[in-house]
Amino acid sequence: MSKIKLSFSLILAIFLVGILSTAAFAKDPYGLKPYQSGLDLVVPFNANTANGETKDSSYDLALKLGDTVVKKYEDIHVDATTLKASVTIPASVITPGTAYTVELYARWGSTPLSKSSALVTDSHNTGMYQVPDTHVDVNGSGLKNANQTGYNNTRKQRTGQKVHGFYTNNTNSCASCHQTHTAADGEYLLFKDGTYSTCSACHDGTTGAYNSFAPVSEENADSISGTFNVQTAGHNGSLHDADGSLQVSAAPGGNNNPDTTKGSVGASTWGAEFDCASCHAAHGSGSSTENNLNLDPMGWAQVAYSTTNNDTKNGKLFQNLTINSTVPTTFSTPYILVKKTLAASDISTDKTKYGYLYSRAKLVAGDKVIQTYRWDGSKYVADYSLWLRDKGHVGAPFSNADTFFKDTTGTDITNTLNVVWKDGFASGSAVDNVVTAQIAIGVDVETTDNIASLFDSANANYVVDSGLQMSKYCTACHTDYLSTTRTNDTGVYTTAHRHKTGADNLTCVRCHFAHGSEAQLMSDANDQNYFEKVEAGMTPTAALDYLKDPNPSSALKRYTGMSVCYACHGQGEQFLGNPNNKERPVSGQPGAARGTNY
Repeated sequence: MSKIKLSFSLILAIFLVGILSTAAFAKDPYGLKPYQSGLDLVVPFNANTANGETKDSSYDLALKLGDTVVKKYEDIHVDATTLKASVTIPASVITPGTAYTVELYARWGSTPLSKSSALVTDSHNTGMYQVPDTHVDVNGSGLKNANQTGYNNTRKQRTGQKVHGFYTNNTNSCASCHQTHTAADGEYLLFKDGTYSTCSACHDGTTGAYNSFAPVSEENADSISGTFNVQTAGHNGSLHDADGSLQVSAAPGGNNNPDTTKGSVGASTWGAEFDCASCHAAHGSGSSTENNLNLDPMGWAQVAYSTTNNDTKNGKLFQNLTINSTVPTTFSTPYILVKKTLAASDISTDKTKYGYLYSRAKLVAGDKVIQTYRWDGSKYVADYSLWLRDKGHVGAPFSNADTFFKDTTGTDITNTLNVVWKDGFASGSAVDNVVTAQIAIGVDVETTDNIASLFDSANANYVVDSGLQMSKYCTACHTDYLSTTRTNDTGVYTTAHRHKTGADNLTCVRCHFAHGSEAQLMSDANDQNYFEKVEAGMTPTAALDYLKDPNPSSALKRYTGMSVCYACHGQGEQFLGNPNNKERPVSGQPGAARGTNY
């Protein structure tokens, strides 16, 4: 696809126009996507409420071979609650290896509401070599794909075989996204043209997968990620434009002048396209990370830190590290390793204390540990970021994103240690034998669908460091926004005053959605959204008008205008004593449990 490089400010200005592009992925409002179950063909679909269809609507479904109707199912009703239905066409009706078409009609209708190709294969590709083999060229493209991998029907996995990771060794899941011989995308053999289109083929709500384009409703208004589906310009919304039209360098706080030399780190990272895979790992994260968040966003753990350029590449791969016996007071590299013997005071069962991470690993006083430390701008502090054990890209300008430890002879003795990869430390008697190491720093975000668990220490699911890891995740692109101080904090690319985000309580998603926001999703200073305002008696029109962000683009904010500022800082006389201000902020902090009005 052609790529257009625009400044991020210009992109924000045209977001509300560009959102129309999401319509390209709502290709079938009926979600008609047949899939194979054994040798049966299952055909799910849903009512199209935008067309005025309800639980009382009735449909006909036809299985066709060319213009011939092989089987017709009549007077099908959707479920009254989900507005979905499914028809199973048994193996006795179907010839494996034959390309059929399924067509959905309104009851008694003559024009299809929706149609889709359908193919069931056995293990021997029955019919593949028939002459003529017309069944393999199902769309007239001339591309022959006997198993129809990826074509239209995007759900190829069998029961118990996952699409995104944890694959069995007889997996059939690869074919859900990839075509080995007839792919539309050349680099990754994706069945659609590009990452965004491939992801959207399932995540537009048509296959039952998480719907990133779902219209805002009262049920999903508290979505952890927001929505791409900003409906109208009047909603004053914005979104991450993850369709590949932007480079990662467009991110505010990142490197807006990437090296464009082919094969360079700048071209491969800052110069890369921003798409779904920039944040999510299509093949799974292999950890407890929520929603397949990439353990190495932007691939920085594959980029070796260089003392020559003082980390202007933002590399998070630290090679040939010596192991410190004490915490140094002067800077050497952003991350270092230190040996220490745990004291009782280092360990805690309190989930709000860093000692909990040792307790969770079942360490006790007297255990020897190799711990990561990071430079916070003035000193080294203990860090609990993920250590990656992934080979990653090999060769210049990349190196293996791997973590290992060696003894005096240069022998890898990693397997003699008890390594807590997700929290960045290792323990055991073999700690004494470690002399040098390489660490690849990744990110592991521990969260639930309750976003408050990242920053509210009173939340039942809160675990210390989870909010900071979320901030590190976002700042893989927005590098300068990770700040440990408020005063003139120096980032990699700029120097500016900013919020202190290097702690759990001000993690990025406390104020921002990841996917996108709009008036119906945003809240006011009292954490009330559109639906809560309407429930409290405000008319829908008034509630929407009240929550429209004065800024034409909301910059992914969870709060309209400066409400998030008011929620934290609106307790002074200049707010509370203003006769024009009829509202009062409730006690507590935004995003967490709130109390009564002041």
